[in-house]
Amino acid sequence: MWLLLPILLYSVIFLAVRHIYSHWRRKGFPSERAGISWSFLHQAYRREFRHVEAICEAYQTGRDRLLGIYCFFRPVLIVRNVELAQTILQQSNGHFNDLKWDYVKGYRRFNLLEKLSPIFATKRLSEMFGHVQRVGDHLTAHLLHLEQAQGGALELDLQQMLRVYAINITGNLIYGLDVNNFEQKDHILSSYVSAGHGSLQSFTLSRLPQKSSFTYRLRDLIKQGVEHREEHGLIRKDILQLLIRFRNGNDICGDKWQIDMDNEQDKLLSIKRVAKVAEELLKVSLDSVSSNITLTLFEILQEPLIVEKLQTEIKELSIENGLLKFEELEGLKYMDMCLKETVRKYPPLPIIERICRKSYTLPNTKFTIDEGKTLMVPLLAIHRDERYFSEPMKYKPLRFLHTEKSAECQSNAFIGFGIGGAQCVGQNFAKMVIKVALIKLLQNFHLELDAALVENLEISHQPAPFIRTKDGLKVRLKRREIKPKFYN
Repeated sequence: MWLLLPILLYSVIFLAVRHIYSHWRRKGFPSERAGISWSFLHQAYRREFRHVEAICEAYQTGRDRLLGIYCFFRPVLIVRNVELAQTILQQSNGHFNDLKWDYVKGYRRFNLLEKLSPIFATKRLSEMFGHVQRVGDHLTAHLLHLEQAQGGALELDLQQMLRVYAINITGNLIYGLDVNNFEQKDHILSSYVSAGHGSLQSFTLSRLPQKSSFTYRLRDLIKQGVEHREEHGLIRKDILQLLIRFRNGNDICGDKWQIDMDNEQDKLLSIKRVAKVAEELLKVSLDSVSSNITLTLFEILQEPLIVEKLQTEIKELSIENGLLKFEELEGLKYMDMCLKETVRKYPPLPIIERICRKSYTLPNTKFTIDEGKTLMVPLLAIHRDERYFSEPMKYKPLRFLHTEKSAECQSNAFIGFGIGGAQCVGQNFAKMVIKVALIKLLQNFHLELDAALVENLEISHQPAPFIRTKDGLKVRLKRREIKPKFYN
């Protein structure tokens, strides 16, 4: 009798696993051969399994528009057709919203990210631009100081330096702090970078809450900032100010920065929720901004002609009282093409992943995806598909010149900033921050890549792309100056 119990238990487990791994076959979807290999378990145990690369490999097998795969014990549907992916995410009427940004207040449910999108409007960004310039000046001053102390050309890991730049941007604009982590080595945000925090994701752990002591310390920063501004009516033109306005039911679409307090009205957001929003923005900014600048520099420094074109474009900028003009950033067309090409080759979010909230029949197909199942759009694989982009592994910014007529790429295949409900609302903010960093670096320094780095470079995704090589982006840096145009 007792011998039958383990046999019964193993049989139940076996049948349950077989049921999971036959899901797509039972539903009639094209699917991969299901199974868990010992090599996969070994990689998962040693934390060496790279799910982004695995999804890209799955994308390349076969030509069906849809492919059912299994991520450990989770059925996942990969969409391998750009037009179908766009249709699903643009016209699915809330079937695939990101639950992370869902918010319920009273009897209302809304997407918080959509409500907060006016924070990143051009008018708002132009008024925050002074903070970004100051952070850029901190970067320049720190590098000049290091170069002077070195007494000549300086070698350093620019990837780590740019992560500090990104965290300074976050500290100044999202947490409302006049912080310079190039100098303040003991600040909590400096510790956050050193600890290597980012939006690390995995198939097995992505749904679990990932809290640390940093979460609570960052919440304290938000609590102090919110209470101080609400009690004293302070105005600082940054993202935190607009989050506080939204929390108090104030309109964030206009041009007002003053917080209009109504003590009788319930707050739309608790301080805990504001802190959660701030930390999400911190993770996204730290990953996407630093990786985009790092990999743009890595690519352009291998092409002196591209660097020369960018420096010529920067030289045409006018300066007023030693400051850049926000409206002139839009005129950096060649730099825009470089940033697009970087996002194409190294998308900061290599996979769009959504959970189906209720059963949905996929457009122009006979297939229905069930509630609770995962849908993935592999941006990295699509952006490196020769059907959409010629010579996808070559860095060619000019492929985005007159995209609609270009043989180099199909304009609808470039989805680096997301699709529909998965669109990045902060893309203009990211572009502004990235452009300021590139201007400061190319305007003030000669930059030269370490030759050994190019040969041995290893880029991984976590999920944002980053250089795994021990020395990061090792660059030789020497002072220079582009004399910009001055206007009376």
